[in-house]
Formats: sequence, structure tokens, C-alpha cells
Amino acid sequence: MTLGIVGAGQLARMLLEDASALGVDCVVLAEFPDDGAAKACANVILGSPGDEAAMRSLVSACDVVTFDHELVDLALLARLEAEGAVIRPSPTSLVLAVDKAAMRRALADAGLPIPAFSIIAPEDEGDVAGFGTSQGWPIVIKAARGGYDGRGVFVAEDLPSARTIIADLHEQGITALLESMVPIRAELAALVARRPTGEVVSWPVVETAQLDGVCREVLVPGAIDPTTAAAAAALATEIAELSGVEGVMAVELFDTEDGLLINELAMRPHNSGHWTQDGSTTSQFENHLRAVLDLPLGDTGTTADAVASVNVFGGDSPRGAHEALSAALSVGGAHVHLYGKTDRPGRKLGHVNVVGHNGEEVRAVAWRAAAALGTPVPDELSEGVR
Repeated sequence: MTLGIVGAGQLARMLLEDASALGVDCVVLAEFPDDGAAKACANVILGSPGDEAAMRSLVSACDVVTFDHELVDLALLARLEAEGAVIRPSPTSLVLAVDKAAMRRALADAGLPIPAFSIIAPEDEGDVAGFGTSQGWPIVIKAARGGYDGRGVFVAEDLPSARTIIADLHEQGITALLESMVPIRAELAALVARRPTGEVVSWPVVETAQLDGVCREVLVPGAIDPTTAAAAAALATEIAELSGVEGVMAVELFDTEDGLLINELAMRPHNSGHWTQDGSTTSQFENHLRAVLDLPLGDTGTTADAVASVNVFGGDSPRGAHEALSAALSVGGAHVHLYGKTDRPGRKLGHVNVVGHNGEEVRAVAWRAAAALGTPVPDELSEGVR
């Protein structure tokens, strides 16, 4: 079979690695010829997900189409599906990842645990003052569509700032999603894969750490107690069945004093699952391929007692690329995964996975290798990384 991938970023690039191992041919839709996956794929169509001609070219060249990101045109996808294209996940599932307002409504209707919210479309005024008064300031305001990695997420300290943020979103034709500011003990992620037959598998729930809205590290099992982990996994499986997702889905959650709350969904391989490349019997990328191609899903058990995955970001390292890679690979136990991107401060360039028996040790080793690649190290970790 031939798989089409909409988007050519690092997720598509890593899907290509497992597709090669399974003998699956791929065609990538890339906006630019130097996109990470475009440089690693023999068959590339240049164009954007909103370009109907490019999407039709992709669909005609493939048996199944899947996604590297959610910045897509759902109406166009629905038309292509109605004409016979096999799109996984389908537009009716994908809307819950594309549109945060639709996701909140669906989860609320299903009675699942979520933060208090209010939706204000561009044509509506909405009761911003009432929401802020009932929930307490500050509140969180999200762009219903188009946000990722912290983009499109704002904290409004008071009513005037909330109104300014909402007005800016409305000027762009974007619906505003208002949410209560939730005091959290930890951020978690639950990863599942589901195939069209309904078979579902899940990986161990992980603890994540964010900085400026971007994931910095993933720890398995982290400091999650078994009861909370089981509850998070059950929620992810319930959402997978509710949405009918086909492929991998990540459910980001807040662990609070009052229990778990669902934050956001992603219907594709996810940063919280990169650890599975070296720490699980079957990686999220292989199982995404299996799922969207309707093949039996693989074992999701861990290969070690503890796994740490640390993202590599561009920084101010004086080392050249070859020297930095050499230094990182000199760190015993470090598995380096780079995305082929041009280095610049703050840009996500790759990740490092480390597996072992002790959580603190694998975390320190992963950060040591990431630091060797130029990643700025948080002050609270600097002593252990040296």
C-alpha cells in the first residue's frame, strides 16, 4: 500500500523511518522542499493542506492519507472523503483535534472531566465579565483553531486584557475559547492507537513538563501513582472510542487536587510519545502506520523500568553541528533523534531518549546529551546535568 502524509515536519520524517521498515511506500505533501520529511522521502508533492489541487494529487497517488499536523481544511477533507478517498483519522474525528471549541463541546456532552469553559464566536459578544467573575481571574483564552506548541494560548489577568485578546482573535475570524485557570499538580499524557476494526492499544501514561507552552521532557513513569495512571488511560480509551479516531491519539491531561481534567487532544503521533522509539516494544510511529493501514497493532509494553525523553532546542552553543553530535553520542545510553532542521535559538531540533532502571539517572543522562547538543538547561536541573 502507499501512504500519503499531509505535512512534512519531524513527525512525518519519523513515520517514514517505520514505513521503510514495514515496506510501505509514502508520498509526502510538503509546503517547502527543505521540510524535514521532504528531504527524507523520494515522493514529494509541493503544496499546502488547503491547496485543493495539491490535496487531490496526494489522494490520487495513495491508498490511505494521514497527517503530520492538524492545520488542515476540514471541509476539503470531507469532500475528498465523500468522493472515495480513505482519510485516517477521518474529518469527523479530526475536528476534535482541529477545533478546540468542538472538542470541549463533545467532551462536555459525554460527561467527561474538563475545565469550566465558555465559547465566544466572532459574531457573539459573550459574557466575558460573568465568566471571569464566576471562575476567578486570571482565565485562560485559547484560539479555537490554529494554535500549537503554546501558540494561540493566552492568560488574561483581568477583564480589560481578556477583552483585548478576544477582540484580536475575532478580528482574525477566530473563535475564542475561555477556560478556568486550573491549579495543577502535574501534566500527564495518555497515548492510544485505534484501528478501523475497533482494536485499541495504549502505552503507559507519562508525566510531561512544559515551558512556554512547549514540551521539554517526558518521564516514564514519572511521579504518577498507579491509580491516576489507570484513570488517565481509561479516559484516553473512552475518547478514542467516542471519537472513532483511526491512528494514534494523544490526550493531554491536568492532574489536580480534585482529579484529572482533559486539556487537549492530538490525533497523530505526539511529542509525549517520542520515548516509545527506544522505550517501548512498538513505537507510536509504527503503531500509527499499523492503525491507519488497518493492520494488527503492536505490543505497547515498556522495554525498561524507566525512560526519559528530552527535547533538543537551538541555543547559544559555540559548538559546530558535528562537534555537538559527537559530544551527545559520547554520553553513554543516549539515543539521539534529530529532525534535519536549521539550528536557531528556541527551535525544536530533535529529542534524546534514555532507558534504564532509575528514573532520576535516565533523566540526568538525557539532559546531559541534550545539553551537549546546545539545549539550554533549566536552572533546577543544571547541577545534575554537569
